[in-house]
Amino acid sequence: MHQGEQRDGGVTGLQAGDVEEFGRGTALLGCGGGGQVDHMVHVLRRAIGDGQVPVIALGPATRSVVAVGLVGSTTVLEEKTPSGRELPDALAAVERWTGRRADAVVAAQIGGVTGPAAALTAHAAGLPLVDADLVGRATPRIDQLSLFVDPLPAVTAAAVTSSGLRIVVDAPDPRDLETVWREAVSHSGGWAAFAIGPVDRDVLADRAVTGSIGRALRVGRAAASSTGVDDLVRRIGGRLLAEGRVLDVQRGGDAVAFVHGSMALRDARTGAVARIEAGSEWVHCLVDGEPVASTPSCIVVVDARSLRPVSTDRARIGDELAVLVLPGAPWWWAEPRRTARVAPRAFGIDADPVPEVVA
Repeated sequence: MHQGEQRDGGVTGLQAGDVEEFGRGTALLGCGGGGQVDHMVHVLRRAIGDGQVPVIALGPATRSVVAVGLVGSTTVLEEKTPSGRELPDALAAVERWTGRRADAVVAAQIGGVTGPAAALTAHAAGLPLVDADLVGRATPRIDQLSLFVDPLPAVTAAAVTSSGLRIVVDAPDPRDLETVWREAVSHSGGWAAFAIGPVDRDVLADRAVTGSIGRALRVGRAAASSTGVDDLVRRIGGRLLAEGRVLDVQRGGDAVAFVHGSMALRDARTGAVARIEAGSEWVHCLVDGEPVASTPSCIVVVDARSLRPVSTDRARIGDELAVLVLPGAPWWWAEPRRTARVAPRAFGIDADPVPEVVA
């Protein structure tokens, strides 16, 4: 048993020995997006050293929580890697602006690079990391975070770009954050770190996807010990949709709606053709024209041999890939207005969300 975990499976901390598997889990939960985690995993493991990042549940010790994440081009993020100060500086900026201290840090989304980045931010700030996030996977837009499905009295947030520009926004509408930050990062380095809050515990308790850190760690460990596609599907609690050679890859589309194209592959076992519509993440899957999975479920594409996740921009004709689906966070399915925020139409795809199959 890892020192950082309780016997009942609840995570109490992330140690250096946990980081590789945690990063692998967040990469899978990136659903084809969220950025490459390798650099952030390396930095986090080195920063932790012989210590750990405390992980806590929402409770009395989390009266005021700051959500942190990254916005902008994940491709640029790979080329121009963070210095390590951008996220802590964004957190400090919202604390200065609001005059409120944070008791804990929560990942804006668990999928992709933001999961390890949030852990690194908590470590740098000397704060615990909340075992939760605001998506349960990756999503491309700030206004799609669970925190913003229902209105808030006000939104205070800070962004620090890769070039050092600091932007603090008090906004009545989260779409204003999306507009301001996207415009800023497009002219200032291509990506930015952001912090939102501090958010009161009672608000966050109703809007957070809980257990996200623990899920990423479990998924990552299961993936690391899997011997093949079928074993991976069984270990991570997923469902195999198709496995075979990629026939076609299309890219382009509407950057505003984040719909960039699609991929098709022929299932080697059945001969069926699976087509996966992609935005910044894998969004909607059809097999022989029949919808079989969609957001808010987690559509995950992995290399059939290495079992490593494949991002939407790296799939190539001739690749041998497997497409599987993991359950999405129940929070999104609980009410229609929540589901609509992350359903296919929210990404510009004219299709209804596909209900999850109960095993």
